[in-house]
Amino acid sequence: MDEISVKQILLSDFFTYYPAGGALYDESGALLEMNRTLCEKFGVEDQHDFILNNLFDTDYLTDLQKNHLKNGSVLADNHPIGYTIIPGFDTEGNIIGYTLLLTDNHFADPDMIRYDKKMRELKYISDKVVQSVPDTIILINDRLVVERIITYASETCITPAALNRRIDDLPGFIYPDPVKRRVASMVQKSLDTSEVLNIEFSIPGHNAPIVHFKLRLVPIRHKYVVAYIRNVSDIVEKEKENRSLTHQLSESRSMMELALHNSHIATYSFNFELFRACDKEHCNHCFQFYGVNNHLLERNRYICRSLSVLRHPEDRQDFFLLFNEIRDKDLEEYSVNFRLKSDDGNYRSYEVIGKAFEKDKEGKTNLIVGCVIDNQKHVEYEESLIKAKEKAENADLLKSTFLANVTHEIRTPLNAIVGFSDLLSQEEDPELRESYTNLIKANNELLLNLVNDVLDISKIESDMLTFNYADNHLPSVMHDIYKTMQFRVPESVTLVLDPCPEITLNMDKNRMMQVLINLLTNAAKYTETGSIRFGCGIREDFVHFYVTDTGSGIPESELGNIFGRFVQLKGYKQGIGLGLAICKGLVTKMGGTISATSKVGKGSTFNFTLPLHP
Repeated sequence: MDEISVKQILLSDFFTYYPAGGALYDESGALLEMNRTLCEKFGVEDQHDFILNNLFDTDYLTDLQKNHLKNGSVLADNHPIGYTIIPGFDTEGNIIGYTLLLTDNHFADPDMIRYDKKMRELKYISDKVVQSVPDTIILINDRLVVERIITYASETCITPAALNRRIDDLPGFIYPDPVKRRVASMVQKSLDTSEVLNIEFSIPGHNAPIVHFKLRLVPIRHKYVVAYIRNVSDIVEKEKENRSLTHQLSESRSMMELALHNSHIATYSFNFELFRACDKEHCNHCFQFYGVNNHLLERNRYICRSLSVLRHPEDRQDFFLLFNEIRDKDLEEYSVNFRLKSDDGNYRSYEVIGKAFEKDKEGKTNLIVGCVIDNQKHVEYEESLIKAKEKAENADLLKSTFLANVTHEIRTPLNAIVGFSDLLSQEEDPELRESYTNLIKANNELLLNLVNDVLDISKIESDMLTFNYADNHLPSVMHDIYKTMQFRVPESVTLVLDPCPEITLNMDKNRMMQVLINLLTNAAKYTETGSIRFGCGIREDFVHFYVTDTGSGIPESELGNIFGRFVQLKGYKQGIGLGLAICKGLVTKMGGTISATSKVGKGSTFNFTLPLHP
């Protein structure tokens, strides 16, 4: 046998039977072989479980020690046990591997036994932790090959057949090509950048149409990637279900809030147990509102504190009356109505409905839920109906009064006309005949005015009145009115026309004269002595007309009603109460306004305006 063969046998036997234990590594530091002694002393059955299965990918050696080895230096240390690592060289001086020899002669002493026991315990714990994780954990090398399956969960369908297969060619599930390329690309990226990456993907399943996975990639020194694979199909389905339920809940909530908002309703809950436990200083949230769109309730969310201030002093009912009625009388439902002060200081009417929702151990109602309905509009509507009814009744009364008045007013001149016409036909005295003729003419005029008033008010209210506008010299029109009225006022009353501005006014002359003559006629009725003064002036863009008398005047309480239809003041004078209503209608139609001021016993002043430029 030649010398080289003898040396190889001796070296092989030396390594195999070296009593302290040894191991061989390739040029990259990866473990090639462990001798029998080292396996026995560390209890290693699979060399991958050896704590030093790679010299350059371990925390047991410092970076400085690793650099020494890579530079070809022998490394010796006594921590945690004594060892020596010797580089091996080829004929050209290149490192071809490393030999590790344990040098601790007291390896079996109590310290080492405790160390070995601790390592075994840690390994056991590590295995249990790995088994408890619902993931398949695989070790992928820099060639993208599954080098080791650390643990696997059946839900991921990764089997031992995946060992030594590329990550983009695993058996089990049907991986579409885009998923394969994506996973391989991300593993390569994690190796290159040492970045922890997370991937989510879905693939066709065997028992389900789609299976969802999460993949977490943890790189190790650009040489390995630990991949954590988890089947998250149940989670994804739950998330879909939750999203659907959340959408339905959101839709229902929006519909409820819309309904509450449009119906002016707020919901609430009241808890008797929390109310009894309240210290009256720190709110115990026994009374809460939900979906509130009422500023009053928003600002007084703890309304139990402010109820005594907000409730109308005349109302006996309130929230707590409702709560106590439901609890004491064991009612399923109850409602009350009361008023609360709003932000503007006015009181609004509310209907509060409560319903027993939860009982305590004694069978008494403990939780009440209900709604608060702002029914102020309904109250106002009812009040408006009552007012409308009263107004209709008043209108009906006014119409009855009007018919009575107009009947009387028509009968009076008509009787005079008929009576004096009969006398006229029998009378031969010329003076008496002339007197009868004048009386008949006066009553004819009175009757005609009465009919005209009724027709005018009817046309005004039906908007059938027509106006004929033309340019008129205002002083001339006022003088014509003066001449018309000077013989209609009592002899004891002086009629005065104040100077008028020299202007030409575009107006309906007849309607303007009708208004002014009506006002002057009214003044003449109620003025027995003194004077009646009228005139006009210019104020801004309006011509201001006035009639002032020294008559009996109008009570202040009746000033607001004098322009209404069929209104006659106390101290009845001849007429049916349409004159001032006609005046207001005509002035308004011509774009002006009309008003009156008066003091009882001192006279009245009526004012109206017409636009200077209609």
